Amino acid sequence: MAEKEKEETSYRMEGIAFGLADGTILCLGLTIGVAKATSNTNLVIISGIIGGIANAFGNSIGLFMSQSAERGLQIHETVEHGVSTRIHSKMEVLTSSVLSFMATIVALIILLSPFAFLNMTDAVLTTFSFGTILSFILGNYVGKLSGENPYKTGLKYAVLAIVGAVISFLIGDLLRLLI
Repeated sequence: MAEKEKEETSYRMEGIAFGLADGTILCLGLTIGVAKATSNTNLVIISGIIGGIANAFGNSIGLFMSQSAERGLQIHETVEHGVSTRIHSKMEVLTSSVLSFMATIVALIILLSPFAFLNMTDAVLTTFSFGTILSFILGNYVGKLSGENPYKTGLKYAVLAIVGAVISFLIGDLLRLLI
């Protein structure tokens, strides 16, 4: 029984990790890009909320559809080919999808909140720092789960967040010139 609970917890964490990673990357890039392009706090907050909520729905629906298809494949392999594999329950698929939505919203709140309280420059720097730290923590956790070096995995996730933020900053800078 303990092994089944461990698998179910791991399966739930997949939704959380997906939502948190995708939510962090999207919100970090969106806020920094819009901030650079417009220098308008209201536009950053409005676009962050709209983009973040749309992303949360996209994450949860995409994860639900993907995991439902995976579940169908697991059932097919078991029935048609006698392959012994654990089949995810419908409730696990739904729970993972809901957790993905919630984790994306948490990332959105964490990364947008500096724009409600700080001037533009400080908000961008704080959001950049929060996004990098959040990505490192997630990567560290994934590294521990996968048996990889947690520090290296955390660093890899942080670098990916930084690259996304820098690209968004450059795109925002280019758009600022065109607007």
